[in-house]
Amino acid sequence: MQKSLDQWLASLNQHKIDLGLDRVKTVLSRSPFNEITTPIITVGGTNGKGSTVTALGTLIETNQQRVGVFTSPHLFNYNERIQINGRPAQDNEIVAAFEAIEVIRADTPLSYFEFSLLAALWIFHHHSVDYMVLEVGLGGRLDAVNALQSDLSIITTVDIDHSHWLGDDIETIAAEKAAIMRSGCVMIYGDANCPVAIKKRALDEDVRLLQWQIDFNATVHPTSFDYQCDKKRFNDLTMPLMLGDFQIRNFSTALTAFLQFEPEVKQAVIDQALKQWRIPGRIQCLQTAPQVIADVAHNRQSVQALIDWLDHNPIQGHTRAVFSVLKDKQAETWLSAINKHIDHWFIFAMEGERATDIQSLKKQMADAGCMLSVCENGQTAYQQAVGTSRKKDRVIVFGSFHVLDEVFQDSQILFNSQ
Repeated sequence: MQKSLDQWLASLNQHKIDLGLDRVKTVLSRSPFNEITTPIITVGGTNGKGSTVTALGTLIETNQQRVGVFTSPHLFNYNERIQINGRPAQDNEIVAAFEAIEVIRADTPLSYFEFSLLAALWIFHHHSVDYMVLEVGLGGRLDAVNALQSDLSIITTVDIDHSHWLGDDIETIAAEKAAIMRSGCVMIYGDANCPVAIKKRALDEDVRLLQWQIDFNATVHPTSFDYQCDKKRFNDLTMPLMLGDFQIRNFSTALTAFLQFEPEVKQAVIDQALKQWRIPGRIQCLQTAPQVIADVAHNRQSVQALIDWLDHNPIQGHTRAVFSVLKDKQAETWLSAINKHIDHWFIFAMEGERATDIQSLKKQMADAGCMLSVCENGQTAYQQAVGTSRKKDRVIVFGSFHVLDEVFQDSQILFNSQ
């Protein structure tokens, strides 16, 4: 009897992180994976990966080409991880891919993430896509995506996150992420102040390094923005619907990558891509009166981006937060900073072994001076926050992908409001 997708996923260890390249390289050396010649773009970084991957996929699709996009984690449904031209893979496609991989792998053990990556590659290969855009899961050097020979790599940003796995300082983490670059290829760094470890590896590997604000940049106007990279320039580009100036940087990073393959692209294609570019849960406005913002911010850098947006978009009323966080996100280092923008917190403990238990969360937030209410679960926290808000108030739901999943549960709330 054929297993369903849910049964397949239940059979894999979804909570275990098992880094390393040997297992997946063994399977990649076998047919049909060793027949893949499609250009591959890998995207790593601390924050902004999902937005950049989606922007690049939208540019390729708008240019009348087929693109396979692999991302993680998902918000609501596993299928979100594997998309072709913006459409998630169907259950039967993923099941067929898992069944094929089960045969191909033979006695080679595979992690949940490795199964996911290989399933994406199998599906993309069978759909004959023109490009594959693959998001690095964790770090870079030992991430399964790094087992592939990419044609271009992107590192969006580097900041402290996953310290247990990657190190606890910027340069150590940057060295881990820099391993996704390939000798003789282009590597794009999508943030200011590129770490020394990335510059050094690029020099050692004969990699052409393109850096934000040095090799490419954007000038933002009230209703449009200009983009420039080398001699290539596009003026008065359509402003994206995605909130936050950092999204213009993410789009510019994706555009710089796209231009390495499609240098003659027309501005009309870029404008159309900007109009279509969507990704849920990135400073996403779900409603007004009261305003409700959903954001997956979960570490120091992404929370700072949320703080910057709040600074530039004040309201007359009060701001309430619906919040929880995973244990490894060092919330004590950034809670006090965003607490200055929050009048009242509605907190809950997420499900899962990585979640911060409610007593520890209460202590962290009390230490940061937060005024809080403890709620039974995410949906209750959201209902109480919205229920006590007036039209001029704001509710921010943030803390991780898992927070948005547990609070909203119904994916249509996020996907239909874009």
